[in-house]
Amino acid sequence: MKYIIHVNRQFIAKNAKDGGNRPVYTIKHKGKTRYAREVSIDGPSKLIYNGTQLNCGARAWIETDGPLSLVDEMSWKEAKMNEVTTFT
Repeated sequence: MKYIIHVNRQFIAKNAKDGGNRPVYTIKHKGKTRYAREVSIDGPSKLIYNGTQLNCGARAWIETDGPLSLVDEMSWKEAKMNEVTTFT
């Protein structure tokens, strides 16, 4: 039951550009992807950088089998809704 956690650089850049509040942590588990603003790992974990990258493009990530606590957990669709809309 391995969890893979990495930082979504694109969301960080978009938040900086438009003042959005997208969650920047991506959590992959059992073929599903969730997003969160904060992740607590309740067990052993390891940080991995081995010169390869994940399918999503992440080059460094955390792997853990321990349970996680996620703050503001959401789906991709919900995460995208945290964009700032400018009205003209």
